[in-house]
Amino acid sequence: MTLLKWYNHPAYSAWNRMREETEGNNGFMPSTNVIENEDAYKLEIAAPGYTKKDFNINLEKNVLTISSEHEMKEEVKYSRQEFAVGRFSRSFNVPETIETEKIKAEYKNGVLSVSLPKKEEMKISKKIQIV
Repeated sequence: MTLLKWYNHPAYSAWNRMREETEGNNGFMPSTNVIENEDAYKLEIAAPGYTKKDFNINLEKNVLTISSEHEMKEEVKYSRQEFAVGRFSRSFNVPETIETEKIKAEYKNGVLSVSLPKKEEMKISKKIQIV
């Protein structure tokens, strides 16, 4: 018997086919928010202690892959360590409704934000009158 993840939340509308690659992650997977508004989708990945040089973002065949090989620079003996740091890779199926050439990324205050603007024809909303 195969068990499947089931997401019953509106935020997963076009992203419900989200695919996560966990191989080689050593159990570390940064938390990710998926936000949708009228103009775009936005991914927010929590990654405190990283720099923008630590990330690799690649789009190939409508699959957006965000990865990092960040390692601690100095040896610190922690009494307790809750910050997760290490190598990770996350992949997301990008809907065909996205302007792939306009994808942008920004790293600020420990959060990597990736903006995926929707195609213009997807932004047009139409009110339909009931007769």
